[in-house]
Amino acid sequence: MNLDQFWERVFSEDRALVQLAWDSLTSDERTVVHEMLEKISADPERIAEQRVAARYALNVIRDERSGMLESPASSMNHGMPDTINKVAIEPGVTKRPVSLQKAEVSRQAPSKTPAMADMNALPPGALDFARELAHQTGERLKHASGQLIASVKQDGTLVTASDIEADQQLGKAILARYPDHSVLSEEGDRVYGGQEWCWMIDPIDGTTNFTWGMPAWGVLIALLHHGQPVLGVAEFPPVGLQLYAAKGQGAWRETENGDGDGPIHVAIDTSLTSTQLFALGTHSLGKSETGKGYSSKSVPDLPCKLRMPGSSGFDFALVACGVCVGAFDATVHVWDIAALWPIVEEAGGRCVTNRPGGIFPLSKGIDYSEVEFTALGAGTGELLQVFLTSLSDRFRLP
Repeated sequence: MNLDQFWERVFSEDRALVQLAWDSLTSDERTVVHEMLEKISADPERIAEQRVAARYALNVIRDERSGMLESPASSMNHGMPDTINKVAIEPGVTKRPVSLQKAEVSRQAPSKTPAMADMNALPPGALDFARELAHQTGERLKHASGQLIASVKQDGTLVTASDIEADQQLGKAILARYPDHSVLSEEGDRVYGGQEWCWMIDPIDGTTNFTWGMPAWGVLIALLHHGQPVLGVAEFPPVGLQLYAAKGQGAWRETENGDGDGPIHVAIDTSLTSTQLFALGTHSLGKSETGKGYSSKSVPDLPCKLRMPGSSGFDFALVACGVCVGAFDATVHVWDIAALWPIVEEAGGRCVTNRPGGIFPLSKGIDYSEVEFTALGAGTGELLQVFLTSLSDRFRLP
């Protein structure tokens, strides 16, 4: 592998090619390349595509280092004598690798998606099954949006007949395919029994939006292994969007033009500006003095533009796609966020909660309808710290 081929593979945004390039390096070479990728990903002088590609490569390297991918901890140098030494000393290369001097990084969809990759760690066909199930459910539901009368639940939120019907249909379909698994949902069984494989569903995330016909609601499906999300599918029918991810396989967006699905990435900004977007949950605003409506005094003091879609899943999906630099919701349940958790993380982002020890893995015997917590998502660790500081009055331990 020559130098051009090496950097083309590193910046290909194809997990298999990045891993192949990484495996060709010695331990010392890996250190140099890792440092270079970190510099590139944070270099504001580079075009966004280069920074995103560098971040993608860093995510692959991160998974390899944590043992998520099976590859040698240190490998022999396969036909690359002095390659990285050349990279380290070649003038200008540390600012712009050779392959990127010739052409910009390709934004075409990678040749290998999770559906085609090695998914032996998941139950057979789990990802394709979840994607199709979410899509079919969304297609049925979107024709009823804005046409239903909702009931007010004990917690003050809305529920429609479509919520209950979709919840039952999703649960039946999952148990018919995987009878040894369990299913948790807002409208169904809410107590985690400690099963190895557990599906978590939110048939309509954003029921109020769904009821009134506002196009910001979705079908969320997650698969948990020993209580930890390892697969997530988020289908947003009103906008024709499906996001999905599997642990160690990146995050993806379904395309409608038949060219194959493409990877998604969080925004990799490390500082805030007045033009960036931040998604805020409606429960994140305090009530007015009369108790009716929200208080303008409770708007977070963030130097960016706030958006309130009204769906926790949609909020965090915007982070995963790089549309918003962060998302915050003061009151969520685990089914609101389980599917988006792996999607945001596989897209390169970070998710945290104010629950001591975190919300995952789930604990056996807990009724999760009684567990409310605060969730925060960000594209980078730097911005996560900024948001934790700016939202410290709201991000408190229960």
